[in-house]
Amino acid sequence: MRFRHLLVLILIVSLGGCGGEKKAGGGGGGTSKDTLVIALMSSPTNLDSRVGADNASGRMFDLIHSGLIKVTPNFDYAPDVAEKWETPDDKTIVFHLNANAKFQNGQPVKAADVKWTYDSMMNPNFVTSKRSGYAAVDHIEAPDDHTIIFKLKEPNPGIFDNLTVGILPTGADTNIYKTKPIGAGPYKVVDFRADDRIVLEAFDQWHGGAPKIKHVVVRIVPDATTRVLEMRRGSINFEVNEIPFENVAEFDKNSDFKVVKSSGSVYQYIAINVRDPILSKVAVRRAIHHAIDRERIIRDIQRGYAEPADTMFAKGHWARVESLPSYPYDPTKAKQLLAQAGYPNGFSFTFKTSQDAEANSRAQVIQQMLKQVGINMQIQSNEMSTFFADIGKGNFQMYSLSRNGIADPDFYYVIFYSKNIPPDGQNRGYYNNPKVDQLVLQGRSTFDRARRRPVYAEIQKTVQEDLPYISLYMQNNVAVMRSNIDGYVQYPAGFWLSVPQMSIR
Repeated sequence: MRFRHLLVLILIVSLGGCGGEKKAGGGGGGTSKDTLVIALMSSPTNLDSRVGADNASGRMFDLIHSGLIKVTPNFDYAPDVAEKWETPDDKTIVFHLNANAKFQNGQPVKAADVKWTYDSMMNPNFVTSKRSGYAAVDHIEAPDDHTIIFKLKEPNPGIFDNLTVGILPTGADTNIYKTKPIGAGPYKVVDFRADDRIVLEAFDQWHGGAPKIKHVVVRIVPDATTRVLEMRRGSINFEVNEIPFENVAEFDKNSDFKVVKSSGSVYQYIAINVRDPILSKVAVRRAIHHAIDRERIIRDIQRGYAEPADTMFAKGHWARVESLPSYPYDPTKAKQLLAQAGYPNGFSFTFKTSQDAEANSRAQVIQQMLKQVGINMQIQSNEMSTFFADIGKGNFQMYSLSRNGIADPDFYYVIFYSKNIPPDGQNRGYYNNPKVDQLVLQGRSTFDRARRRPVYAEIQKTVQEDLPYISLYMQNNVAVMRSNIDGYVQYPAGFWLSVPQMSIR
């Protein structure tokens, strides 16, 4: 086995050194037929599935780990380590494990491992930001090796979102698993070099079937220009949402490459503090919405790779409502609403954002639009930790952020239930509507989607009328790869879950 690992490492070093010398003919590029080289903007912070919470770690989890269940391209849930499950009542979920599921050390995945994984995250002495996701869990039972039972304190359909966390062997040491985890997923870690690369090898005993591509190298390339150059020369042969939008057309026109574009689930929005004396007036919030030309933002900032959104749910989501109150770009209507609200000459306010270049460009475009209707928007740009500290305390008038891959509509409870206010909750804008409060509690009282769907339809309609958020757009997913790569399936959140089924001709 050590000899095989050495061969992989020799191969990867050669890829990094000579990829640029090989011509990209017929989609061949500079990479081996059994090696996928993926570009990633930043290094994962932690490969322990219980701890890593950043986007880069999440992408690595797609390859290394398997949870009880996994998310499908249409935001449903599918079997993973658990082959089936049932909910005998609204406070009980029973999972039956796949008898073929194994860890990458060859040991079978047992119910005791599942229980230990989730119990460890619920332990207040274990440091993880994911603990709150299990607040509704009373206890977990493992009556035999292949059955795991979650007993809930109260009904909580949103718990399924948190059951995708990768299962680890009992006793896993987080200090070791940070860089060298033993997961139950399709690929195992061979080498981890922070801020450089992670080398993976196919785990042929994976319960989902032996991966077709035997070696995967994840290259950490922070600079966008470098990512483009390496994709051109073939030293990288696959990426998802890592190539700047302005460069996508170049690859789309080149027969040596394949570009896969689809609707995504990165939801861009503006949050409003409804306690603010001016912004508390719904007419003002509607005026602001009418003053914003979303199509222009999509054209100028997103280069066309986005679609206007009136809801936080992506296309294909079971709870998404297509027909909602809308506020088309109409500066005249915006001025009329401002006058009705008592601000015929406009007003001034502060818009908070991070120092991210795209976020600032978007804020400047919005600033210009609001100026046309008499609103003076001051942009306050802070480094990320200060920005999040402020909005987490409700210390803002308006800000813009994005949310990715919202699977369960119980998320409305998290962000709009009136009791979930700062500093402990995420209702940062202090939105308070008794009707929405009643609906979010009703929506989380059952697992039955037929009963939940009309509840969340009414929530979406009410929230779109009240506008505690102004929905901007849903960003598209754009994957660029060599033309000899087959089998890629686009997930709305940009997941790498289809890599084990991909192949290289």
